[in-house]
Amino acid sequence: MTMNRSLLPITGVALFGVLVGACVQRASDPQGGLNKAAQAQSGTNIRNVSDLASLSATYAEISRKVTPAVVNIQSTTIIPGRVLRDPFSDFFGGDGGGRVLRERDRKSQSLGSGVIIDATGLIVTNNHVIRNASQVIVTLSDKRRFPAKILGADADSDVAMLKIEAPNLPTLKWADSEKLNVGDIVLAVGSPFNLSSTVTQGIISAKGRHDLGISAYEDFLQTDAAINPGNSGGALVDINGNLVGINTAILSESGGNQGIGLAIPSNLAKQLGTQLARNGKVERGWLGVVVQPLTGDISDQINLKSGVIVTGVYENGPAAGLPWTQNGTDILLSLNGVDLDSPGQLRNMIYRIVCS
Repeated sequence: MTMNRSLLPITGVALFGVLVGACVQRASDPQGGLNKAAQAQSGTNIRNVSDLASLSATYAEISRKVTPAVVNIQSTTIIPGRVLRDPFSDFFGGDGGGRVLRERDRKSQSLGSGVIIDATGLIVTNNHVIRNASQVIVTLSDKRRFPAKILGADADSDVAMLKIEAPNLPTLKWADSEKLNVGDIVLAVGSPFNLSSTVTQGIISAKGRHDLGISAYEDFLQTDAAINPGNSGGALVDINGNLVGINTAILSESGGNQGIGLAIPSNLAKQLGTQLARNGKVERGWLGVVVQPLTGDISDQINLKSGVIVTGVYENGPAAGLPWTQNGTDILLSLNGVDLDSPGQLRNMIYRIVCS
């Protein structure tokens, strides 16, 4: 309702302008004024429709390019049955120790998405999509189904790598997520609520989101492209159809999309995925210090606008014994020329320097 009310005055002003113009033209040129005004308006409409048609065709082309490389992932987890004591054992006799009963194991299934990044069958997804899975089945957009092997998974970053053995696999190319700008158009592709090959559109709302409490290592892209349960592990692509992020989480009070989706940027996902595919695990750099944010009160007292406060040093850690850790509380201002504003940012940068 608010949107409609705000549009009405603008429409009214525009219409009034057209009518006044038409009346002036008619007084000076009674034969052709209205026709000229109508022709001008028609030309504007044609251009607008043409622009929309071009934009629509672009979205359709991206969707055709991307959806074949985004897969549906079904993982099965075995939940061991509980061990129970038979409550009737003592009542009906016996040695008094009571019989032990064990419930049957149960199967739990979860659904998510993944992205084929190599024709050999490498698939990147989220760790939480396949966590503790005893079986993983990948379904392609053409309905072919294949068992997947878990090459490696990293809970701290929520990235996992799978592999399937299948011919003629479509793939997506990695894009450079550092080149993304806030406002860039992106499309999210995945299987929300098991609806495979679903495409939604939005923009990059923010970059570098961290300290959200979702995972230990956070450097998320934020997007308003609709992301819902089942999109996890799916693709976030740019207008060239290249992979800029792996959809991972939403911030929501209802459990559904509220316009705040989070994706692991492609540069980070690529680094992690390469290690997982090669070694089955991720090795990280470690500075060996305890840090906390530079709060407003402290910032005002020392007249610094950025930095993180070193509040402790791990014994035998990499930073132990360094001169700048021996003087009580120190403040790290920057790393490789980049101003520091949070512990999460420092942690991510240390990791990337060591593992890049």
